[in-house]
Amino acid sequence: MATYDFSVRYYGTAINDGKMPVRELASSLIALSDSFKDIQQIINPNENTVSLEIKATEEGSFIVDLILANGADIVSKTIDMLSGKESTALVNLMAYMEVFRGAIELLKPLRKEKVQTKEALPEGYVKLTLTDGTIIETNSNSLKAYQNVEFRNNLKNIVEPLEKDGIDGIEIDSKKTEKIVVEKGDLENFEVPNPEDKELESTVSEDFLQIINVAFEHGKWKFSNGTSQFFANIEDADFIKSVTENKTQFGSTDVLKVKMRTNRKFTIDGLKSEFIIEKVLEHIKGSQQIELNFED
Repeated sequence: MATYDFSVRYYGTAINDGKMPVRELASSLIALSDSFKDIQQIINPNENTVSLEIKATEEGSFIVDLILANGADIVSKTIDMLSGKESTALVNLMAYMEVFRGAIELLKPLRKEKVQTKEALPEGYVKLTLTDGTIIETNSNSLKAYQNVEFRNNLKNIVEPLEKDGIDGIEIDSKKTEKIVVEKGDLENFEVPNPEDKELESTVSEDFLQIINVAFEHGKWKFSNGTSQFFANIEDADFIKSVTENKTQFGSTDVLKVKMRTNRKFTIDGLKSEFIIEKVLEHIKGSQQIELNFED
């Protein structure tokens, strides 16, 4: 089982005595663990899932020693060592830390400036030119992590203890890499912007809709298609004019035959649909009386 040791140190006047609330520590470390799993899914989704384990540390300062591990049982470990996979797994763990660091380093400059151009470089790197002329060369996987919503949310949760008075900073340190330092003044860089909605192809169809509610105040009428109820905008100007001039009246069971456009998009909350009635083709009055059953 490949392992990579590093430590997380919290500092500030509130923890000078080496004590910190368990809830704040737990949520931060869980988010740290999840952030490495996010990176693994970006780089090596088929590799054994990484785990973050806590190790006892010395008294006197609030430092948490952690072990980033990849692997499972002793049999798997032996096979990996004989095949060379053990060394590969260790290289991957070190790469995860570098991707983690690279993503954090992107937070501040990309929050202040927009990307003007993006250019692929050799060996998996990219060059970003920002609107203020700043040029950033970074690992493409760090950029992917930076753009990953789950990873960004975990990053924000990692530094959440800094929102408390008296906790001034977090240091993530390893003998193999440069120390990562996040201070209270950096918190704004960790805010997660909402991803842009992704528009899907619109569809147009004819349908029969029962009127549930007529609402002029917000422009949306409520309909039922026999399965579900929903609101829709009506863009048919002639129909709206007929209604406002009281030339068209409705009963509780009236049905409209319509030409309806459905717009769909992916949002941060999932798939959303918008319904627009482009044309009212027919107004079908509901049953007003019992029809006689005539003999053929």
